[in-house]
Amino acid sequence: MTTHIHRQDRGVTLLELLVVLMILSIVLTAAVRTWDVTLERGRAQTTAQKLNQLVKVIVGESDYIVAGQRADFGFVGDEGRLPSSLQELVVRPDGDSVWRGPYIRSTFNQSADGYRIDGWGDTIIYGYQVYKVGESLWVRSYGGRGVADRSRWQTLSFPYTYGALTQNEVQGTIVDIRGNPPPLGEYLKLRVRLYYPKGGVVFNDEKSEDPAVRFQYFSIPQGTHRIVALYYWGLPGPEVDSAVQDVPVYPGVGARGIVMRIPREWP
Repeated sequence: MTTHIHRQDRGVTLLELLVVLMILSIVLTAAVRTWDVTLERGRAQTTAQKLNQLVKVIVGESDYIVAGQRADFGFVGDEGRLPSSLQELVVRPDGDSVWRGPYIRSTFNQSADGYRIDGWGDTIIYGYQVYKVGESLWVRSYGGRGVADRSRWQTLSFPYTYGALTQNEVQGTIVDIRGNPPPLGEYLKLRVRLYYPKGGVVFNDEKSEDPAVRFQYFSIPQGTHRIVALYYWGLPGPEVDSAVQDVPVYPGVGARGIVMRIPREWP
């Protein structure tokens, strides 16, 4: 007895094929959207990191403390001014003797200008307005959409104003080893010199009033600056005693209450 098995081959219908294609289309669309969101988020994060880095190298890192004092005042601390362009962070300005850059370096996988290129491949904008109401200092990315779409802008404002960075007061007094002020007279003189960056060079601002027991300077940029106090007696060929002190000038605070102690006891 022979048994015959009949098998009926069933093909895919057009409706089933359309359903499969629709499901694949939905899955692919969701994957593309997820990828786009992830890519945009990565670009935004990269841009935010670059903006933050640029601000820090310009104004310094306030949390960098050495021996109890702030030690990093950035480009402004070295130059006594804001950069005229971001390029000055990596290229020494002509005739500048106080520049200590490059203040920022591109990574191994970046071009030489990578430090000022945002996550979308566009140039980061740096600007400051100091003569208008609402003084502002900032760095900005247009978020890959240009100037027109403000909703895409990423802007990071500086933590200090122009005045706080460049217009500070430095003041203090002169005493001897016992803390007494000097008995200045006809042949007893005192000079105080403050060294700070200005116009690409180290500027020497001297006070030689008589009496100059108390010294005071204005419009001093943030940074660590040297003060030299000279006390001398008689002319010519004066006998000189001096005190030298490196003083941090903080943005918006300055440096006040400085005590320069001459290593001698007044007569």
